[in-house]
Amino acid sequence: MSLLINAIESIQVGVEDYLTNEKKRYLSAVRNICAGILLLYKEKLYRLSPPHDKEVLIKKDIKPSYDTEGNVVFVGKGKKTVDVQEIKERFSNLGIKIDSKNFDDLNQLRNDIEHYYTDKSADAVREIIAKSFILIRDFIYEHLDEQPHQLLGEECWKSLLKTAEVYAVEEEACRKSLEQIDWKSQTLRNAYDKIRCPACHSSLIKTDDEGECSASTFLACSSCGEEFDFRDVVEQCLFDSLAGQIYTAMKDGGEAPLSRCPACDHDTYMLDEGHCAICEFELEYLDCNMCGTNLSLDEQCFNGLCSYCQHKWEQMMDE
Repeated sequence: MSLLINAIESIQVGVEDYLTNEKKRYLSAVRNICAGILLLYKEKLYRLSPPHDKEVLIKKDIKPSYDTEGNVVFVGKGKKTVDVQEIKERFSNLGIKIDSKNFDDLNQLRNDIEHYYTDKSADAVREIIAKSFILIRDFIYEHLDEQPHQLLGEECWKSLLKTAEVYAVEEEACRKSLEQIDWKSQTLRNAYDKIRCPACHSSLIKTDDEGECSASTFLACSSCGEEFDFRDVVEQCLFDSLAGQIYTAMKDGGEAPLSRCPACDHDTYMLDEGHCAICEFELEYLDCNMCGTNLSLDEQCFNGLCSYCQHKWEQMMDE
């Protein structure tokens, strides 16, 4: 029961920190709310653990052993408990469905506030509480079979409800404004929900512009009022959207979906789309003039030759 008590108290303290409106307590609010959600997840693993070892599923290391009757059982080893990725893996193996995307966004937002946005975190903390409300509510209802208002207490629960309702209205308005933009490519269309404010890192981004997206497309943060152009955020936006593919390419040695554009020097050349998201640069040379092989982005500087043919040409010129 101590896991559940700690989880509830962490969430309650986090909400209390936020409601003080004291900037120095915002970071504490972020940490407590996110820690509380992770403790709720561990509580579920605790409840699913077998009677012989009620902590086996929350332990980082698990080893086989024998019970008193000689049967093989698994027991937890050491003091370390599962981290975020291990919790998600165990949930997946056990058929427990959570909103992984929302949780990943929440966890990333927490990391960003801790490392980059601690001086401008008021609006981003509001976003954390709003997003966490859905995760907390759904998990308590669906996986702990409890009533949120009873576990969290009326005051904490009403604060979560009020914040989430206000946030939901603003989020819908921002989403509709961005949908009016013609994003021109599927890659950008898949990525625009990753746009974050460069000042407070909120996802509540809106625009008054219409028509095709360009580097100068005007954007504004609905949380802190920061105004900026699409070129200011597109690099990070694409990286966040394609992070999984980028990681796979690095791990398996494949071709990354993003490359550095030789024209504007940003990592915004979209390989599948064949152009840069900022300056619209496209490949000038598609095939090698000598051997006919397809030319890469890095080979554009050879004026129509691939790296091999360029090397052979330089050797011939030196003779």
